[in-house]
Amino acid sequence: MRAATELLVEGGPEAVTVDGVVARSGVAKSTVYRHWQTRDHLLAETFKACVPQFEAPPPEVAFETGLIELVHHMIAIVTDERWRRFFPAMLLLREQQPALAAIDSDMKAQQLGVYRELFERGVAEGVLPPSSLSDLELSMMLLLGPVLMASIMDDIDLDDAFADRVVEQFLAGQVVRADAASIRR
Repeated sequence: MRAATELLVEGGPEAVTVDGVVARSGVAKSTVYRHWQTRDHLLAETFKACVPQFEAPPPEVAFETGLIELVHHMIAIVTDERWRRFFPAMLLLREQQPALAAIDSDMKAQQLGVYRELFERGVAEGVLPPSSLSDLELSMMLLLGPVLMASIMDDIDLDDAFADRVVEQFLAGQVVRADAASIRR
């Protein structure tokens, strides 16, 4: 797996071949095929091993602090050179390979679960309006969109100050939405 990951980082998905893994790792081709039936299975497992994991902050952590922690974690992911190479390739290949589409779907579901748990805490603390849970994917996009855009633009420092500002702006938007909803009533 280490050899396949190195090949993926160095040369992209095309570089992950059974022969390449054999040459890099020194194991026999039969050993590789014992673990992965095809090159596509090997590539899918390589991506799966590299998918970042999110964990909800412990229950005793206040919502806003937990949100800042998750945005910091997201910044660490998007600035990781390895993930910067993997993610675009996975986005392209998920249309062609069902195994990669499933990995992408599992990753999104895992992240959505973490954000749901945290956003429920925000609603319970009175920081978020309940509507933020009704369309959780939109709420996540509003929060993480600036991080992803900044990582693409490459001219903004993705540092602690940026993470704090993203959370501050997101929460300000949530307050405005909550106030606007109460005004309409």
